Amino acid sequence: MPKRTLAENSYIGLGLIYLGCLLIQFLLAGMSIFGDPSKWAAHKMFVHLFGYAIPVLMVLSALAGGFFKRIYQEMMAVFLLLFAMYFTANMGWETSWLGAFHPVAGVLFLGTGAAAVRKVLKGTQEPVRAKEKNRGLLVWVLAGAAGGLTAGVILSNLIGIISFYLFDHPVGIKFLPFYLAALSAVMLPAWQYKKKQKIKEEKQ
Repeated sequence: MPKRTLAENSYIGLGLIYLGCLLIQFLLAGMSIFGDPSKWAAHKMFVHLFGYAIPVLMVLSALAGGFFKRIYQEMMAVFLLLFAMYFTANMGWETSWLGAFHPVAGVLFLGTGAAAVRKVLKGTQEPVRAKEKNRGLLVWVLAGAAGGLTAGVILSNLIGIISFYLFDHPVGIKFLPFYLAALSAVMLPAWQYKKKQKIKEEKQ
């Protein structure tokens, strides 16, 4: 089997992290029901760290790798189900059947996310590699900047939540998302360029 591209590996890795986060959400919900009700707060806060951020990074990886057409249906379903999760969680207190649909949507969400990862994990990689050769430096710069910015927002929220529990007040690093965006905008294209040069040397 041919080796996967950096974009494909990034997409698969992000997808697996996303599935892991969804399982943690189920665990936190179960702990709040059968154990400590205060875990609902963790269940509500945790989703803000990965809910929209990781799917956006997955879409950017697919665009950078040139295989977005292969997974756009699954990713559209992911965003629709994510909206359904937020909608049923907020409106379920007023309309009971909407609240009852919340865990059902969660199961569908998990299955759709798994399908989105499996499609690239098991798919043919040769056409993707041919397309990726035509991708310019600008794509990787934009992808790196967007990825770094999103990772910075997630990390800032995570630091704030952990510090709140440890010190009773949130702390953080000022402009952390922008620092990571600038760093990623340089490192990702450099890594991709170095990888292409290594492949050329091996062929020669």
